[in-house]
Amino acid sequence: MFKKRRERKQAELHERLAAALRDPDAGVRATAATEAAESADLEWALPELARAVAREPWTDDFHETVVDGFAVTLRRDTALRERAERIVAGHLDDPEGFLRAWTAFMTELGWSPAPRDAGEDMHDDMRERLAALRGHGWSAQGLAGLGRPDAFERELAFDLAVMLASAVLRRNEPLSPEEADRVRSGMRSGLAEALKLAPGGTERTDALVHLARPAEEDSGTERARVALLVDEALALCADEDPERVALGMEALSDLLLFNGVLRYDRVRATLDRLVAGEPDAPVLRDALSCYDYLHVHAPLAEPPLPLFLDGLRHADAGVRRAAADGLHPMAAGSTAERAAVDALAELVERDEDEEVRLTAAASLANLPYAEERNALAAADALERHLDAPDPELRAIAVGDALGRGVPDAYDRLLHEFESPDVHWQFVSGLAHASANDDVHVPDDLRPRLVERLESLEASGWADRGGPADGFPDAEERAEMLSGLLRQLRAGGR
Repeated sequence: MFKKRRERKQAELHERLAAALRDPDAGVRATAATEAAESADLEWALPELARAVAREPWTDDFHETVVDGFAVTLRRDTALRERAERIVAGHLDDPEGFLRAWTAFMTELGWSPAPRDAGEDMHDDMRERLAALRGHGWSAQGLAGLGRPDAFERELAFDLAVMLASAVLRRNEPLSPEEADRVRSGMRSGLAEALKLAPGGTERTDALVHLARPAEEDSGTERARVALLVDEALALCADEDPERVALGMEALSDLLLFNGVLRYDRVRATLDRLVAGEPDAPVLRDALSCYDYLHVHAPLAEPPLPLFLDGLRHADAGVRRAAADGLHPMAAGSTAERAAVDALAELVERDEDEEVRLTAAASLANLPYAEERNALAAADALERHLDAPDPELRAIAVGDALGRGVPDAYDRLLHEFESPDVHWQFVSGLAHASANDDVHVPDDLRPRLVERLESLEASGWADRGGPADGFPDAEERAEMLSGLLRQLRAGGR
């Protein structure tokens, strides 16, 4: 009798938790997953939670979702935990192999339907996640260096691996054939309309930005949607009509800017082909920007540094600006590092275009130099502009001086903060410096800085004189100022 009662109660518990794991409320699902993870019946809990993870709506952060409960359940079964650890440890440099092994593992546990391989973008996504796991203690030896299996740090690293693997599988789900056709058709129609608009005009720019921006509500198929948009842009880049190629490159640049890099290898191949043919200025400008996005996403094995150095001398200001922007961080640690410093310094000193000068100055300030002599040369070049008429150029130079501990940098900053309409980059520069562990804001100057910034905040500085491009907007400037004040006050205690 007691056995039947226990079986009935367990069946009722399973029924209740199974229903809760399908609840539309994420909190209810997460709570049910935690309770299921604590269940004595792992044979029931594992497949039920695996199916729950497969159903879980996409989120930017899978922490505090059903994935947490699933990871805990895996940890409770010694054999499964050890198998999961072997899969991760054995494939830290092999995203394709990891996905094959992990997919098979999840399918065995009950993930239904079986995850599908979405191709190069899923592998690229997984490569990034595996690299991140190394920073959390994972190595080819697994988690042996993090203590006993029940040590908190080790459990955290294990859970993170499960969460990231689940995220990659969920965020790379292919679209249905019908939805894929709808996306392609919409992109082709939008590009056809954009082609009718004047190149370089505001209307065309706005139309392409509208096509490239991410959906307002992200989903597990958003990356698949964007990948199809990239395919359509790449198809235009292969056209024989130069105008269509230019449109394709402009659309591709916007897509990578707003969505991150997808179709990495195919984009690189397209760029290499186009720049080999001596493209006109708009195509070259967008190609340089795309190379930059690729390199930031995953450093290029052979970055086209000569192309960027030549671009600094191009007659078109847009090309010069893209080249100057892309040299950070591409030139860092390369044989072209000194040549880049010299060329960027020359642009800051002599270029007739304000945006080119500012972009070159920002690259000089932000390059992570491998050679000390190059860092010193860049610092000297920026120091010559500490009294520049352009407030933004002064702000870049002062920000660099702050980072290097130049003695009078804070005095210059205090002077700038006397202006009721001080440029926002002075506030940003101090925020970066005060958040840097290697930079110490002098204790005797901290109260004066706080006083000046409090006056700016009280005067409504954030609501006045925003940049022409709208970034940062009033709300962002207000957050920047209040955040800086918190940093300075906290450092003073």
